Amino acid sequence: MKEKVKSFLKESIKEKVFTGASYAIRKGDMLTINSIGTLGETDQLVNNDTLFDIASCTKLFVSLAFMRLMEEGKLALTDTVERYLPSWRDHQAGKITMFQLLTHTSMLPAYIPLYEISKDREGALEMLKHILPRKSSGVEYSCLGFIILGRVLEEVTELPLEEVISCYITHPLGMSNTMYCPIRKNRDNIMPTEYCQWRNRRLIGEVHDENAYHMGGVSGNAGLFSNITDMCRMADAMLWKEEKDQTGRLLDKKTISIMTKNYTGKYEENRGLGWCIKNTPDMTAGEYFSDSSFGHTGYTGTSVWIDPVKDSYAILLTNRVYYSRDVDKIRHVRQVFHNLGML
Repeated sequence: MKEKVKSFLKESIKEKVFTGASYAIRKGDMLTINSIGTLGETDQLVNNDTLFDIASCTKLFVSLAFMRLMEEGKLALTDTVERYLPSWRDHQAGKITMFQLLTHTSMLPAYIPLYEISKDREGALEMLKHILPRKSSGVEYSCLGFIILGRVLEEVTELPLEEVISCYITHPLGMSNTMYCPIRKNRDNIMPTEYCQWRNRRLIGEVHDENAYHMGGVSGNAGLFSNITDMCRMADAMLWKEEKDQTGRLLDKKTISIMTKNYTGKYEENRGLGWCIKNTPDMTAGEYFSDSSFGHTGYTGTSVWIDPVKDSYAILLTNRVYYSRDVDKIRHVRQVFHNLGML
């Protein structure tokens, strides 16, 4: 298995799907962690400490923070946005519930370029306040909803979102290499992503997502950077075990069950609270994860899938946007990676 996975990812590097990758595969007590390739088109090798822009996998951390606050009695799934953001009361967006934000059933559109139509973070939030609902019902994956959710968490905790994620998720799990804006912290060993035409530079340590960058680099939809060992700590926390050391736990077992339940099967797209729930067939998790599996992907070429039935997970971090965001081979790479890893 190990050699097949490594060989396949090396072939993907040759095909210029990405310049390098870190990956982890857990099967019960056996954990494989490895890194291959280079930091962009340089001679510097990727290693297990290399930071990747995890893009929309940021939403997992925001969702986990929400669940911890729910366990503390500070939030409920039926709460509306306007409960915490009073200035939203006379707007349709204020009626959206936390459940709808977490399951992507809020009727918010998938995306609007806030960075093009607003001056700054406050202007972007003002635009979101006035947004009209889409016309079709059901699941619509929306980064906008998680920008709003991040703002709600700030209001509930009276902390900036960066500190919310640190206090409630990364610090308790010992994830010292997971952070927003690593470029501001003088961190090196960061995987480069795309050359941004809007910013006129190759992005290294700056979030790839334009809306998240417009929000100051700290947003609920994207912005976190992490490495493979830290991502394993998050995945391990979701594999709840009776004998697990308390330092490796984050949520109550019942909370994890609530979080990873499929709430949207009637819409033919499976969503839990923040997590994707495996579809069959599945275009990202492959075919060997059980139907109870849950995970998420990131636009930059990152993904995490966890199987509680098989006590397994697979995590892949890449920079698939390095050559161009139009490189679409990552879907095939994810399927094959997960299939080889779980065989």
